[in-house]
Amino acid sequence: MSVSNQNNGSYSADVQMELRVNGRVFDVGQLGPDFVILRDATDHPPAQGEMMLSIDGHVKRWPVQLPDGVAAGDVKTRITRG
Repeated sequence: MSVSNQNNGSYSADVQMELRVNGRVFDVGQLGPDFVILRDATDHPPAQGEMMLSIDGHVKRWPVQLPDGVAAGDVKTRITRG
């Protein structure tokens, strides 16, 4: 959601992130240079995937590898550029 506060000139961008792996879409809560934190992690074996980052409607997508897969109990999921 975009929010603009006219009283102090602040602005909050509309940011959306997701990780697509073999038809499964994971909601990303945080993206780092070599990890993601998934909001809805479920077990998944190592695979290739695609990251999607949208900031104010400007969408970027890039391939990633999940060398360790996804583990429901892990906070961070390791990714590498695919």
